[in-house]
Formats: sequence, structure tokens, C-alpha cells
Amino acid sequence: MFNNQKAKALLEKIEWEEGKIISVMEGPYRYRIVVLCSILGRKKDLFANGEHPYFCYIELLDSSGQWIQKGVNMVPVLADGRFIMVVEQRPAQSLYQNYPTIAKIAGENINLAHFGSHSSLEFVGGAVNPDEGLKAGFLRELTEETGISNQSAIYYSRRQPIYQTGADIALQQFLGVVFLSGLFYEKYVPTDGGLVVFALTKDEVECNIFSGVIHSGPAAIMPWAFYKEVEQARNDAVFEDKLKAAGYLWIEEIQIIKPVN
Repeated sequence: MFNNQKAKALLEKIEWEEGKIISVMEGPYRYRIVVLCSILGRKKDLFANGEHPYFCYIELLDSSGQWIQKGVNMVPVLADGRFIMVVEQRPAQSLYQNYPTIAKIAGENINLAHFGSHSSLEFVGGAVNPDEGLKAGFLRELTEETGISNQSAIYYSRRQPIYQTGADIALQQFLGVVFLSGLFYEKYVPTDGGLVVFALTKDEVECNIFSGVIHSGPAAIMPWAFYKEVEQARNDAVFEDKLKAAGYLWIEEIQIIKPVN
């Protein structure tokens, strides 16, 4: 394993220079550890030209090894007011055994562990490809993870990004809400190794948040907080105008068209 001492030995062969970015190592899947040379850095170690301070952070990578700079998460709202959510597998979360897995959905108690030992109930989301814009990334993830049909919709976008775990991951996260005109969605899609898809009422979403079943910050709690802002804006024209004037909120009528494979 490429351990701490080997990483420090690598730095000893590289000259420190303010602002210099050094890729230290890549994992077998998805992650790269990066050093940023900076006089503001919290850690000091030996470089080829002496002891200097630096920062360290993580980049997420696509299948070609390219840095994923942006990610999106969207709250899809069906025409009857229910919210589409998917069951993802998040092994880092399953290291902790103190959160509940019994979700209240459609009036039933459903054990998410039946769908995998790392199950997490989340809203739709994923990476934005380098060759696509934010809206295209939102809509691609939406159609891939829910199987919804072609339809008109109203799209609300949070124009300012959120930075996940600020100092540690180099990723801009953008949030959206889409009010669909249809009711159809697939109960299962093969995307990301297979996703089970549910529709929850507003009360069910909040009940599962309060009980800890819905617990992912970037993929559930933050998108839900943005949905609540959108909900307020839809009921308060003054608040909506304030968000739009600040450059915070973008609203657009769109046509969702599933890509032809």
C-alpha cells in the first residue's frame, strides 16, 4: 500500500513552489490525492528545496481519469406532489451502525437493507460530464436514474454552488428542483449497478429525515433544504423576485427528452 511515509518520500523529490499542484497518488477507482504548495498550508514537510507548508485535498475522477469538477443533485417532483428518490449504495456510511434503515414509504415500513448492506435513500444526482452544461447534467442524471418519460417540466436551479466538505474535496455541487407533468417512473433502473426507485410524499420525506433514515448531506439534506426555498418562492412572489434578483435562483420551462441509446 502507498502509505504516509511513501507519500512524504515522494514530496522530498519535488521542489516546492508557491501554487504548485502535485498529484500524489490515484486509487484504483475514482479518487486522486493532490498536494497544493502554499505558504498558508496547515502541514509542513520536507521537499527537495527544504521544509515548506502545503494543503492536501481529493479530486474525484471519471472513468478516463479526468477530474470531475462539478456534480448535481435534483429533487424530482411528480405531478401528484410525490418526490422521486433512489436507493444508492454508500459503503462509507455503512461503517457506522447507529442509523436506522426502516423507511416509511407509501404507508409501509420498508427495510432499505433488503436492497443492499450499504443502502442510502437519496435524491437523483451525479457528475457533470466535461462536455455538458449543468442543465444537461441534471437532466441526464434524472432520466438515467428514474426512467421518466418525455414530458414538459418546470426547472428550478440554484445558481451558486455548494462545496462539499469544504477543505477536503475539490468539487462544486449544484442543486435543482424539477416539477414534472407526468406520474410515470421506473421502479428499478440498471444505472450505477442497479437502483431501486421510490416515490414519497412530503410528509414521508420529512419523517424519514427526522428519523435519520434519510441522512446523506449532499444527496438528500441539502437538496431538500433547497426544495423548501423553492416551495417558499412558489408561494411568495416577493421572495421569488428577491432570489432571482440576487442571481441565486433560475426558473425555466423545459422539455425532457430521453436520449436514444
